[in-house]
Amino acid sequence: MDSKTLILALVPVILAGVLIHAVNAAIQKTTDGPRWWLAGTAAHGIGLGLISLRGVLPDVMGIIVGDILAAGGFLILLEGVARFADKRVPRWLLAGLSVLVAVGFPFFTWAMDNAAIRFAIFGVAVITPCLMMLPYLKTIGQRDGLPGVRLLRYTIYYFVAALVVISFSVLVFDPDMPSVLAPNQMMAAGILSLIVVETNLVFGFVLLSAGRSATVLKRAALTDHLTGLPNRRAFEALVIESFTAPPAPDVATAVAVFDVDHFKQVNDTYGHDVGDAVLQHVAAILESTIRETDHVARLGGEEFVALIHARSGATVQNVAERVRRAVQEHPFVHNGHEITVTISAGLVEVTDDHPTLTALFKRADEALYRAKDAGRNRIITAAA
Repeated sequence: MDSKTLILALVPVILAGVLIHAVNAAIQKTTDGPRWWLAGTAAHGIGLGLISLRGVLPDVMGIIVGDILAAGGFLILLEGVARFADKRVPRWLLAGLSVLVAVGFPFFTWAMDNAAIRFAIFGVAVITPCLMMLPYLKTIGQRDGLPGVRLLRYTIYYFVAALVVISFSVLVFDPDMPSVLAPNQMMAAGILSLIVVETNLVFGFVLLSAGRSATVLKRAALTDHLTGLPNRRAFEALVIESFTAPPAPDVATAVAVFDVDHFKQVNDTYGHDVGDAVLQHVAAILESTIRETDHVARLGGEEFVALIHARSGATVQNVAERVRRAVQEHPFVHNGHEITVTISAGLVEVTDDHPTLTALFKRADEALYRAKDAGRNRIITAAA
């Protein structure tokens, strides 16, 4: 089968890829990646279509524009992968490859007509962005999981190896080939490889989007939508994981349940919008005050919970008291008016080798009620 027929065989594959990317881009509206994949696949497909029409179209379209679009599509795909990883491709790299493509193809068509060198330029312009995708794919895999990343990674390895072998073979064994469409077994093998690559790229990018959606849904299920803190389910998982780890020596551990004092009065006086802002304010203070090794979450309503540790001679009571003072010393400002916010807390130390969260929450709640009864804005520790 000749190269032109094989390139035409790519058309339905690329059309299907464009359609899939269009649907994916319409679904994945929170990230730019799928839109760039759509543009890159479309540009690459148009370029291959123009290449297949060499001899019918003028050389400026069939050779120069076709090669530029076919190779440039991979630069667009690279930018899409980087944006999907919440990063950006270095501008100097994109500029350098763009110059190589924009200058190299016209030069080796008009000034020095050499199809072998044009193909080598095409190889460099495609291999470089493919390899540049790998670190971005690693970032995506760490965030969203590996299925799509693995497929794309192996596809890139295969494609790069195939292009290197084919480019080397053409330059060494057939440096005077008249065109990429001329009968050539190596070129035919390269185009067959491209069919495999195009198919894998489409499904790989769709798998990346599926992994991202799963991550977003999982995060939403474990996050309090108002404060951005973990919710009770996430907190329980973190605490269970912490309890299963070997206890560190000389480290005291406690669960503290915090409650915003007179929160109903805030809602009644200023409205629920201000009440929500107060909860966000308190959440930010709690999150910034506890250590990175501790955990804080919102239980619901005006209640928060924290797993705290005390080290270097400190006590869990000291840690909880530091949190209480931080809230008291940072009033919430509404329309230039300061609203004093305080919290009460019930604290229960973890002394059992196999504690249960149900028991810990119950004891912490009992201590919290005592703190409320005692006048609020204070920490009460549950009896041993």
